[in-house]
Formats: sequence, C-alpha cells, structure tokens
Amino acid sequence: MKFLILLSYYIISLIIVLIPFPWWYYSVGGIFQVYDSPFQISLVVFGESLILGQILNILLNAFRVYVIANLIYGIILVARNKKYNYSTMFWLPILYFIDPIIIYFVTNYILELALHISISYPILIIGKENMSITYQNTNMQMLIISEPTILFWASLLPTILYVLSLIIEKKKY
Repeated sequence: MKFLILLSYYIISLIIVLIPFPWWYYSVGGIFQVYDSPFQISLVVFGESLILGQILNILLNAFRVYVIANLIYGIILVARNKKYNYSTMFWLPILYFIDPIIIYFVTNYILELALHISISYPILIIGKENMSITYQNTNMQMLIISEPTILFWASLLPTILYVLSLIIEKKKY
C-alpha cells in the first residue's frame, strides 16, 4: 500500500466523525453550559435546552454528512493508490485551541473599548478558572469550566497522522 498513513488518517477520522458525542464541555458559572463538537452542539441555560442548539444541529449534521462523504471518497482513492488530501479533520482539533484565543481578545479588548466592561481570565482555559467582570463599580466572579472530552483527544490522532503523511510524501520527492 502506497499511502498507508494517509489511509489510517481517513479511517480514524471517519470513526471519530461517526461517534455522536461532544468534543468539549464549557460552563459559565453553571448558568450557561455548552456541549459541542464540530458536528453537534447542545446549549443549556438554567437547565433548559435552547432551541437554537437544535437548529444549529441541522447545519452541523449536514457538515458531518459532507465530511463523511469526503472521508469515504478519500478511503476509496487511497485504497486504489491514488493520493487524495482532505485536511478538514486535521484543522478541526486545531481550531478548538485557536477559538478561545480569538474569544479572549474579543472579550478583553473590544468589550472593554466599546462598553467599558473589564473582563479578566486566562487566555486558554482547560479545566476550571475564575473569570472576573467589572462594570462601573460592580465586580462579578464566575467559575469557567472548559474541559475537552476523550473524543477531542482522540481527534488529535488524525491531525498527527495527516502531518506524518505530508512529511513522508515530501521526503519521497
């Protein structure tokens, strides 16, 4: 087999996409909770599920079907010794680390400039951290929980395999 690592990337990616569980759990003071993956989301406020999450799931499931179709196509081509690079499953776990950094800068700088609301919390939260919000003379503290699930950590395996396949392919030429 010419592209064994790339084939492994597609097969493991397909298995991960088919598992209907969240990749990450967020909680803001226990008031607002989010269970999400690139293919589904659950939004809970005060213990009640939001309809917005169900609407978003329609779009996210369509994205799941699109990714599944591309992964199956990749498996077929690579099994026939034809190279096919589809990098979505490489990027999705990486975006889970980039998104909080973007949100951090938006909340810390734009909200402070526009609304004069001071928000303080670590740039990347994995686990439990306190968030402090100050507006005028009022200070509020909330516990922020941001925890990856085992499925998120498993989704890093295709990322590693994809990079390995690119390195090996580059060395061949």
